[in-house]
Amino acid sequence: MTTNWRNDYPEGTNPFKFFLFASRPHIRFAIPATLAVLVAGALYSSTPYIFKLIANAAAGLPYGGPYEPLIYACVAYILALAAAKGIWRVSGFLGSYWATGARATARHALTSYVTLHSRSYFSDRFAGSLGNKITHAANGMLHMVEQILWQLMEFLVASIASFIIAFTASATLAGIFLAWLLAVAALNVYLVQKRVPIAARSQQLETGLNGSTVDLMTNISTMQEYARRRFEIDRLKAAIDERRKAGLRNWHFGERMLALNNVLQVIFGSAMVYAAVRFAQTGAISPGDVVLVITIIFSIERLFQSIGSQLNSFAETWGEIQESLQEIVAPHDIPDRPGAKPLAVQRGEIALENLVFSYGAMKVFPDLSLTIPAGQRVGLVGRSGAGKSTLMRLLLRHHDLDSGTIKIDGVDIAGVTQESLRASIAVVPQEPLLFHRTVRENIAYGKPQATAEEIVEAAKRAHADEFVKRLASGYESLVGERGVKLSGGERQRIAIARAILKNSPILLLDEATSALDSESEGAIQAALHALMKGKTVIAIAHRLSTLREMDRIIVLERGAVIEDGTHDELLHKGGQYAALWERQAGGFLKDA
Repeated sequence: MTTNWRNDYPEGTNPFKFFLFASRPHIRFAIPATLAVLVAGALYSSTPYIFKLIANAAAGLPYGGPYEPLIYACVAYILALAAAKGIWRVSGFLGSYWATGARATARHALTSYVTLHSRSYFSDRFAGSLGNKITHAANGMLHMVEQILWQLMEFLVASIASFIIAFTASATLAGIFLAWLLAVAALNVYLVQKRVPIAARSQQLETGLNGSTVDLMTNISTMQEYARRRFEIDRLKAAIDERRKAGLRNWHFGERMLALNNVLQVIFGSAMVYAAVRFAQTGAISPGDVVLVITIIFSIERLFQSIGSQLNSFAETWGEIQESLQEIVAPHDIPDRPGAKPLAVQRGEIALENLVFSYGAMKVFPDLSLTIPAGQRVGLVGRSGAGKSTLMRLLLRHHDLDSGTIKIDGVDIAGVTQESLRASIAVVPQEPLLFHRTVRENIAYGKPQATAEEIVEAAKRAHADEFVKRLASGYESLVGERGVKLSGGERQRIAIARAILKNSPILLLDEATSALDSESEGAIQAALHALMKGKTVIAIAHRLSTLREMDRIIVLERGAVIEDGTHDELLHKGGQYAALWERQAGGFLKDA
C-alpha cells in the first residue's frame, strides 16, 4: 500500500525536481496513468488515418466498389473512439490518486521542513505568507500533474502520431508538419523561459500582499483604537495596485505568446493545405490523403491553439512553485549536527562557559561564564537589553553561539537534538501564545497523552480551573486565534498549567506573572513554588518581589554578571540590586 509521506526533505528549489520528489511515493499510480494517456492519445490521433480510409472507400462506391471497406473503416473509427475515451477515463482515475497524493506529500514535506527553521527566520516573515507559500507549492503539484499528464503529454503524443500519419501520405507534407512542430517548440520554450520570472514576480507580490492583509487582520484592534483605518487602507491600496500591474504584465505576455502561436498556425496550416491540393491535382496523393491532411490540421490546430495557454499556465505554476521553494527550502540556520544524540537530563545542572554571542554587530554577551547547580532556583535581574531573554533563547538553542558552550549535565547542547533539548525544558513566556484549539488541547500540549484528570489538576494548580469552568463549553471551549478570547491573565494561567503538566526537569519563567492582577499573582506564586520543587529554575522578573524566595539572584548588565547572591545578601551589599529595589514603583522595576 502506498503512503503519502516522506521522511526526507526536498533539496534545491527546482520545481521539476520537487515535482519528482513529491511524486515518487505515488509511482504506482503515475506509471499506469502515463501509459493510459499514451495509449488513449495514440488512439485519438489515429482518427485522421481512419478518415482517410473512409474517404477512399466512399470515393470508390459510385464506381461499383464494395461496401465492406467502408463498413470496416467506420467500425474501426467507432472502436478507436470508444477505446480512447474509456482509457482516457482510466487515466483520470489513476491520475487523481497521483495528483492529490503528490499535493499531500508536498504539503507535509514543506510544513515539516519549515518548522525546523530558526526563531529568527520566523521573526523576519509573516506567518500568513509562509502558509500561502506552502499552499501554492503543494497545489502546484496537482496542477503540474494535470498539465503534464493531460495537456503536454497529449500534445506530444498527438504531434508524433500526426507526423507519422502525414508521412504515410507524403514526405513533403510530413516535412512541413515537422517544421511546424519545431517552430512551435522553439518559440514556446524561449517564451516560457522569459515568462517564468514575470510569473514569479507576480506571485512574490501576491504573497507579500497576503501577508500584509493577515498582519492587518491580526492587529485590527490596534488599527481601530488608533483610528488608523484610512492609513492602513491606503497602504494596502499601493500594494494592491503594484500587484495589479504585475498581473497585467504577466497576462499581456501570455497574450503575446498566444498571438505568435496563432501566426505559426496560419502560416504552416496554409502551407500544408496548399501542398495537399497541389499533390492531389497531380495524382500524387489520393482524395483520402487530402481528407487526412485537413483532419490533421484541424485536430492538431486545436492542440496548437491551446498549447500557448497551457504553457502560460505551466509557466505560472512553475513560477509560483519556484518562488515558494526559494523562501521555504532555504538552508536551516540552526540544523542538528550530524550524529546528534537525544539529551537525557538526569539532574539539570546548567553551565555556561565563556559564552560569546552577538545580534549582528551588537554584542550581547562578550564573555559570560556561569554555573547553575541542579535544582537551584535562579532569578535574573537587569534593565532592558541586559541579555536576560536572550540567555533563555540561547538555552533553548534558538540561536547558535559565536563561541563558548552551554552544557546541561555536562553535555554540550549544540551536540544534541533540538527536539530532545526542548522536551527537557518547560517555558512560561511573558506573552503566551495559544493555539486556536480547545482549552483542554492547549493545556495538554506539553503532554498529549495526559488524562482528563491530569489536565484538570494542572489547571487547578495554576488557578485556571475556576475561570475555565465559567466558559461556555468549559475545557472544550475554543480560545480563538492566539488565545484572543481570553484575557492576558487567563492566557498566562493556561501557559502555567501547560508547564505544570509538562513537568520538565528545567523550568524557564519569563515574566510568568506579568499579566496577572495582585490577587491572582499571590495564588499563582504558590503554584509556581510547588512547580519549582526539584527543578532547575531560571526566572526573569521586573517585579522584584516575586524573586525574594529564589535561592540565588543574578544581576546582569550588558551581558555580564555584576552581582550574584540571595535577595538579603544583595540588599546588604548595597550595590545595583539594592538600588533597583529602592527605585521600584508599585513593585515593578523601572528601566531608568
